[in-house]
Amino acid sequence: MARVSRLDVFTVRLPFRFSFGHALAERRLSTNIAVRLRLDDGTVGFGEGVPRAYVTGETPDTAIAAIESFHAPVLLGRALADAGDVADAAAELPPVHPAARCAVELALLDAGGRHLGLPVSHWLGGASAPVVEYDAVLPFVGRGLVTPIAVALLALGPRKVKVKVGRDLEAEARALITLRRVLGPGADLRVDANCAWGEAEALRALEKLRPAGISAVEQPLPPGDLEAHARLTAAIPETLVADESLLGIEDAEALAAGRACDAFNIRVSKCGGLLPSLEIARVAARNGLACVVGAQVGESGILSAAGRHLAAAIRPRYLEGSPGRLLLREELVAEAVAPGRRGRARTPHGSGLGVTVREDVLHRLGTLHRSLSPELAAAW
Repeated sequence: MARVSRLDVFTVRLPFRFSFGHALAERRLSTNIAVRLRLDDGTVGFGEGVPRAYVTGETPDTAIAAIESFHAPVLLGRALADAGDVADAAAELPPVHPAARCAVELALLDAGGRHLGLPVSHWLGGASAPVVEYDAVLPFVGRGLVTPIAVALLALGPRKVKVKVGRDLEAEARALITLRRVLGPGADLRVDANCAWGEAEALRALEKLRPAGISAVEQPLPPGDLEAHARLTAAIPETLVADESLLGIEDAEALAAGRACDAFNIRVSKCGGLLPSLEIARVAARNGLACVVGAQVGESGILSAAGRHLAAAIRPRYLEGSPGRLLLREELVAEAVAPGRRGRARTPHGSGLGVTVREDVLHRLGTLHRSLSPELAAAW
């Protein structure tokens, strides 16, 4: 048996190799939360969350405060004798501040898995696919880059491609037609509007984009109006994917009950961690909805590993993320997490998340903000 002896909370700035833009933001770096959880036998686990004000309402500062106030008190001094203790501790983490909760939960599962010699897939049902296949995700693409990107995609071989839209509809329609012409009729093309349109505008936009043969549209409307989402879902032939509308299990239940989408985009950080994400996938399965395992732009290999474990467990229709050094100038993990040809990647094996955090990089790119211990928890 071991006990949780310390939680260290960092912010980490991860610069990108190029700018990545969509309808809600344009960024060249990501400021993430990293949590290092230490057991009293010396075992260490790591977790990560990506607080984004326009997604979950969190900032790095509010995420740090939430970990200190809500999540750390549940774990500090906690005994982890077996897998059930780890699951119970994770279940008691309050379902507030999703990115903060995610970082703590992943650190707990990583440390618990390493201590017990179990992969995190043990807490996801255990039956993992050994290989998963990622989709390509394109930001806003300038006119001169469309054809070279399309040719590069054809060479790399991903069969599914998501394109960000919502800035310049005419240019985006032309780009999609070019992608369709180069990739051929067998490619699965879908678009992500990131809340860019109103209901009537979405109908007009999809009319313009439809000649490219798109299969799905993600979050065309701002979150909040379930009836508008339900009307649009019923009105269009494409799969409507809920993303920013889906932050937790209550949202999943409401979307399913209101028939306000056809699919869920489950991003581990946005949804509060692996175990809430698994429950959201179960809501989808009960209601005949498809799943996307998505990612926050700028995730390191810690969250990439978590998303891959989730995808291996639930086998979604679409899988995004895990760019590694293709996007990030420097990675927090030692392993190369970017997928290979046709987007194929092996599910991590070994204990915990199955990746090795480079603590030298964590300390160089990160800032330690809190170092929390059971003694401090007793004082609270």
